[in-house]
Amino acid sequence: MRSALIFCSVLWPVAALATNDNASANSVTNSAATNSTSSNSPATTLDTQTTVAGGMPRLQTGPVSDISAEQLTSINFTNVEDAVRDQPGIIVRKRYIGDPNATLGMRGSNMFQTARSLVFADGLPLHYHLQTRYSGAPRWSVVAPSEVDNVEILYGPFSAQYAGNAMGGVVNISTRLPDEQEIVLEGSAFMQDYDNLQRAQQLSGQKLFASYGNRIGNLQFLAGVQRLNNDGQPMSFYYSPEKSSAGTNVSGGVRGKDNKGNDVLLYGDSGVADTLTDLYKLRSRYALDNGELRASLVYEERQNNTTDARSYLSDDSGNTVYSGNVTQDGVNYSASASNFRSTEQQRNSLLAGFGASHELAAGWQASADISRFRILKDEQIRTAKNPADPAWDGSGDAQNFNHTGWETADIRFANPTLAADNIQLTLGYHYDHYQLATDKASVDFISGSVASAVPQSGGETRVQALFAETGWQFLPDFDLTAGLRYERFQGLNGFKGSDQNDDRHESAVSPKFSLGWTMNDQISSRYSIARAVRFPIVEELYENASNDDVQVIANALLAPERGIHHNLNIRWQTGDAGVDANLFYEKVSDTIFNQSGLYDDGSGSLVTISSFLNIPSVSTRGADISLFKNGLLTERLDARLNMTAIRARIDDNPALADSEGKDVPRIPRWSQNLTLTWHQTTAVAMSTSVRHISNSFNELDNSDHESNVFSAIDAYTFIDAKIRWQINRAAFTALGVDNLTNEIAYVHHPYPQRTVFIEGGYRF
Repeated sequence: MRSALIFCSVLWPVAALATNDNASANSVTNSAATNSTSSNSPATTLDTQTTVAGGMPRLQTGPVSDISAEQLTSINFTNVEDAVRDQPGIIVRKRYIGDPNATLGMRGSNMFQTARSLVFADGLPLHYHLQTRYSGAPRWSVVAPSEVDNVEILYGPFSAQYAGNAMGGVVNISTRLPDEQEIVLEGSAFMQDYDNLQRAQQLSGQKLFASYGNRIGNLQFLAGVQRLNNDGQPMSFYYSPEKSSAGTNVSGGVRGKDNKGNDVLLYGDSGVADTLTDLYKLRSRYALDNGELRASLVYEERQNNTTDARSYLSDDSGNTVYSGNVTQDGVNYSASASNFRSTEQQRNSLLAGFGASHELAAGWQASADISRFRILKDEQIRTAKNPADPAWDGSGDAQNFNHTGWETADIRFANPTLAADNIQLTLGYHYDHYQLATDKASVDFISGSVASAVPQSGGETRVQALFAETGWQFLPDFDLTAGLRYERFQGLNGFKGSDQNDDRHESAVSPKFSLGWTMNDQISSRYSIARAVRFPIVEELYENASNDDVQVIANALLAPERGIHHNLNIRWQTGDAGVDANLFYEKVSDTIFNQSGLYDDGSGSLVTISSFLNIPSVSTRGADISLFKNGLLTERLDARLNMTAIRARIDDNPALADSEGKDVPRIPRWSQNLTLTWHQTTAVAMSTSVRHISNSFNELDNSDHESNVFSAIDAYTFIDAKIRWQINRAAFTALGVDNLTNEIAYVHHPYPQRTVFIEGGYRF
């Protein structure tokens, strides 16, 4: 049955081949088609530039991929991060629709090395470089999918205009502003039939978006609001290995394996993840005679509640068992009551940005952008045990993030026509300041009293940078780009309780080089090499935490990551077909990685101690190829395919010698993505996407080899399908499904099972 579903889904867009092929088909733009500026332009000028915020030029220094608005209509695009999840060398860990922790991994940087990627929306930073790992996901939710006009992906740190955090790459999201009065109303509903272990439940959600925009004279503006409410499947399962001590006789637990293949009893789950996100935003642009002013204001309210954690265990009288030594089928285990706590989190944040651009004399352009992000409220309240547990005494705790946020500023000067059109020059200055602090207090849920908050830990980082980048068309078919970035880093005001850390100051210089060759109108090539320095972020340096049996210890002495990155790109393109191939190699010293182990706390109990440490040497070798063909076999069928092979290897790690020679965790060796779109008419299109990723590891020593269990990093093949009907110029509707074959897979946490959605909208 499953094979038949896969076969039918993949061939769905091809099924109409027997119909009349003379109907006109919509064109699908592929990244290779939209990025080959050097291939199709006269060879007499330096034309390998694109633009950054404010229309400033940026030279093409490495591999680039563009995703058009039309291309986004052919995929299931329910959250903004969906735009990049099927691109080569990219992993997005989206655990359910509306996941606040949808982390991003690019090439040799895994999905938990979130400080190695940059994400912008209209020049505003969305990357969350206050924290990393699962807490460091970009703030995707501050952009509604309905706003997106196109997405640009830059692979690697080859442009001097970006910090060393671009080791993985850069995602630039551009949104649209209307040229005339426009009202947009869109809505969608989704449903997941979840059935795993001892929980079978229908999970559902909705999304509503509305906006009003207009142009009044020189002023363009758009005001929008979006509400997303969804239930995600339980994120965690609780299990126990065999124990020596007998206990209460129970039933209901599920025998299984842990990620290392050991026999365990699964005795509960964390409960449904209930997410509610309200987004309010205002964007504007005012045209000047020789420039523009632009402003953005984004306010977000997010609630994440998990209040129905479930124990599978019951005693002989039918009572639910939450903790203690237990015996099932003659085998002894142990359950922990703290696993079943209820958690409620409320997070309110404000992101503001302002920018200005102006044309100066002699062909120079100037641009300035500032942004400010503030956590207005971020409070997580947890009960000590499940409220239904007879042993719960009403106690719990509350954790707050105070004085948390960032400020950034960028100033650029560029001359795209310097020295008779064959030399370009960009100069700039960058500033960022990140600060984070956490407080913790005890809560009595019965009396409603909250103890005074006690500061736990926190600190600040500050970076100032100067950069210069120049491009030279030194021969008709050859161009050279060289860049230099100087950065000055400070770690400031770090504390843990009453203990203070010494401030630190460091600097680094990162040169960049790129050589391009336009062989003819269809074929071009580019070799890029760059040094990148990624300084540690606030969490890695200063955030300490104590949560039950896990102790997280910051490391204020972390060395910065220093990498040398190479990329060779070859591109072939015609009007309706293209091939884009890359070979890349990275060597990174002092990779910052979270390492953990189990230790005896002195009383016989085991505690996990987790800390950020430097891995002296990691190397990554890889290759990817992207192909597109509009009008494959028939003018109705468009196809996009990409394949990526990566080997990220730990070369040297004295802190854990067993990891040397092993794969870097969470980086699959192989991935491929295929999208087929069948244009039944100019108004109706059917698409199928197949996303395949090989398995990887969660442990540095690669000792976790078991598949399809909680905490494994599984291989998977997800098949998505969609049919979209553009009813008229103003209205559309669509029906889609993610994970059509209902495959069960884990990325430590379980991925969602089959999810069906319907959406529609009207623009007037």
